[in-house]
Parts: sequence; C-alpha cells; structure tokens
Amino acid sequence: MDVWVSIGSNLASEIGPPQQIVRSALAELKTLSPHDLAISSLFCSAPVDCPSDSPDFVNAMVKMDVEDHIRPRGFLKNLQAIEKYFGRVRDGRRHAARTLDLDLICWGRLILDHPKLQLPHPRAHQRAFVLAPMAEIDSGFRLPGFDKTIGQQLASLSGDVGVKRLALE
Repeated sequence: MDVWVSIGSNLASEIGPPQQIVRSALAELKTLSPHDLAISSLFCSAPVDCPSDSPDFVNAMVKMDVEDHIRPRGFLKNLQAIEKYFGRVRDGRRHAARTLDLDLICWGRLILDHPKLQLPHPRAHQRAFVLAPMAEIDSGFRLPGFDKTIGQQLASLSGDVGVKRLALE
C-alpha cells in the first residue's frame, strides 16, 4: 500500500535543530516499512495558520510501501508515537510550534472521513509545504478524489508560496 507522510519541525530538541530532527525522523519512518522509501529533499517553509512569532519549518515528504495488513488508524498511532519520542507535546493548542509533526497525507486511493482521521489529508492540496516535496517525488500523482496532479495543484497556488528547497549539507 502506497502511503504518503509529511514531516515538519520548527523547534529544536535534545536531538538537535529542526533539520536534524527531520533527518532522524526519516530514519524512524524506515522502521515502518520493509521496503525502500522515496524521500524528498528538505524544504524550508513559512508557518501556516501559526502564531505570528512561530519559527519557519523544515519539511520533507516520504512515500512508503506499507504492508497490506496494516490499517490507517493503527499506522497513525505509530506516527504519533514517533512524534512523542521526538518530544512532541500535545497541549491542545492548535498550530503551536513543535519538535516534530508527522501527517498522514494519503493511504493508497482510500478516501476516509472519520472524526480521528481524514484521508487524503483535508488541506494537503492547499499547502505548498506539502505539495512541493510531494511533487519532487511524483509530480504526476493525484490525491484521491482530485482531478489535478500534485504538480498542477502546486502551480495553481497563488503568490509567493513561502517554500524553498534547502541546500544539501
């Protein structure tokens, strides 16, 4: 099953700065799939829907092949356990700065509207920090339920999308 996971960080932790956290999270995500992952470059993005003093995010995208017996909500719990391991605190404040944010963007062709999980992610098609790394992996991919490709959706966003690829270190 092809699964897409968005990775973001805008707070340092004992692991290091956001770039190091994202790289370390990629290593943890590899434990959830017996197959190789398709991994985007790292991107820097301006915070979206966050308090005005929020630092920029470091983002990436992963496309992974997950075993067929695994279910989306169980997989989401695995992602939340990784977030917690990396120091993510869920204190009820939406859009607060965070050490690690793992969003389940897409689960194969599944369309799901459940109170605890919506697939595809309900705002993925509107967010350049999701679309830019996703397009780097497969610009021709279409989110379930959408006619436009990821590349077309990214191109249709207006103005400065506030996302830039980070140089390799």
